Amino acid sequence: MDPVVSGFIPLALVSLGPGLLWVWFFYRKDRAEPEPKALVIKAFLYGVVSVFPAAFLEAPFRRVIGAGRSDLLALLVVSVLVVGVVEEISKFVAVKVAAYDNAEFDEVMDGVVYAVAAALGFAATENLFYATTYGLAVGVFRAFITDLAHASFSGIVGYYLGRAKFDPRHATGLLARGLGVAIVLHGLYDFLIIGGVVPPAFGIFMVLATYAYLNRKIVQAQKLSPFRRRRVRVTAGATTADRPPARSHAGAAAPAAAPHMMAQSPSDASAATETAMAPATVEENDGEGGCPG
Repeated sequence: MDPVVSGFIPLALVSLGPGLLWVWFFYRKDRAEPEPKALVIKAFLYGVVSVFPAAFLEAPFRRVIGAGRSDLLALLVVSVLVVGVVEEISKFVAVKVAAYDNAEFDEVMDGVVYAVAAALGFAATENLFYATTYGLAVGVFRAFITDLAHASFSGIVGYYLGRAKFDPRHATGLLARGLGVAIVLHGLYDFLIIGGVVPPAFGIFMVLATYAYLNRKIVQAQKLSPFRRRRVRVTAGATTADRPPARSHAGAAAPAAAPHMMAQSPSDASAATETAMAPATVEENDGEGGCPG
């Protein structure tokens, strides 16, 4: 075997393998109505492609990033307003193109699953570039810490993307909140690590804290699932009539009533009945304040 090829194989494995393992880890959290694996892989591959326009847009600012702590103010601006904005929007666009309009995207949790898959495709490809340039050890570190960082940042965006899909009145505010949080966290993480402002251990702590925040959103998304109640009824031994209709994972339309089974307060119940054919909204209070939804 060619030495170049034999040397590339372990770099590819250590970059792409953990990325797919992380996809599986987050995929298993979608218990109520798991997404079709083919569509999740599609989002992953679109995330792979999204690396290239992001790298092109960031290229003019590589000098600032390479300078590290020699100009911390410039590094902070570039980390947040260039790297954070470009990479989070690139991954967001990958999700929108790959899965957002698909009939299978029929609950809030789906936004998390597809956004995480796209983020991990992005991270795996980025890790391959770093491993090729800086060696296997760098690839191993990034495969676990950086993968989780990208997944957590974009998972937050995915949660709000899912909320926005079923709450069109507040969609702009919800998307702005999700992207804003992800961009700031991503930019600060890069700034602190690249600038050497904090020890590497703090970067790991920040990633774990961000994942904990995302996990809280995942729990909220699971509670909002219209399929959760059905699953509970079936598990409790309900009749066949209570079981959810069979769902095709080949692109068939989702059950018409699914979006309207989102969690609502008692005061919204009568309004929901009268507007059963209107676009669904999610009136969940996630304790963050700010824009409605």
